[in-house]
Amino acid sequence: MTAGEERPPSVSAGPRGLPIRRRSETDGCGCLDCRNVDATATRRSLLDTVAWSWRLCRTHPSILVLGAVLVALGTLVDVLGVRYLPVPVADVLEIAVAGGFFIGVRIYVATLTARELTGDTVSPWLWCRRAVGRALVLVVVLIGLLGALSALSTLLSVALMGVLVLTALQPTTPYGYMLVFAVSVGLLLLPVGIMLFKCWFAMEACILGRYGPLESIRVSWAMTTSYRWKLARLLSLFTVAIGLSYVGRLVAPGSGPLAALFPAVQSLAGALAELSAVVWFAVSAHLYVQSVVEG
Repeated sequence: MTAGEERPPSVSAGPRGLPIRRRSETDGCGCLDCRNVDATATRRSLLDTVAWSWRLCRTHPSILVLGAVLVALGTLVDVLGVRYLPVPVADVLEIAVAGGFFIGVRIYVATLTARELTGDTVSPWLWCRRAVGRALVLVVVLIGLLGALSALSTLLSVALMGVLVLTALQPTTPYGYMLVFAVSVGLLLLPVGIMLFKCWFAMEACILGRYGPLESIRVSWAMTTSYRWKLARLLSLFTVAIGLSYVGRLVAPGSGPLAALFPAVQSLAGALAELSAVVWFAVSAHLYVQSVVEG
């Protein structure tokens, strides 16, 4: 195979490549040949990576089937849960389905991506089963960090209110209200946004690198420093794709034969937007492998 030739996603042969860690933490030689990683994979642009990820999903229909099943379950819970189930039960089911999609599907997609890029022959289901516990702990740690940031933001907002009360600029004036609101939102959204950005690859580090929760966050923090512009472009593409899928929710026909079908069209658009996340899971896993093997 020549250097510029694409390796089809179905290729899976060679030495074991999992777990995928930084070169300094890899047993033996960590070069591309020893990891059985095609150099083409390290040179793919973001758009090439998105195209490769879509081909991966087509090559492994189980990805789309698993995602479609969970999306359909989520839609059923949204539509029928509140009407036929107690609210606490419906809320628990929504969290369970969302968690199954975000954690379970992401683990499965990341594992298949790594197998295709490294030629690993380990069973994806076996690897997924081993990764579930670590992924759940990581999610708990991330939720705890977000909660701590939110609490800190609240304390700073209260402190700001006290400062305004003690100064000539009273918060009861319109200008004071606007200032308090703007600063409070900034104190919450800016740290949370930075944290989510810096921890974007933490799940892949946890799944594919078998790092612990805190180490996964540290690895992701370092990766997003060197890959920040590529990740920013990825998030922009992701936001545009999801936004276009939901744009129909902003416009509704007032009357006519299409009015009765519009709720179903809205639900279908939302389901497709959620299902498209499987491609972005593969893109994130591919970028993780790129960063680790190049590092």
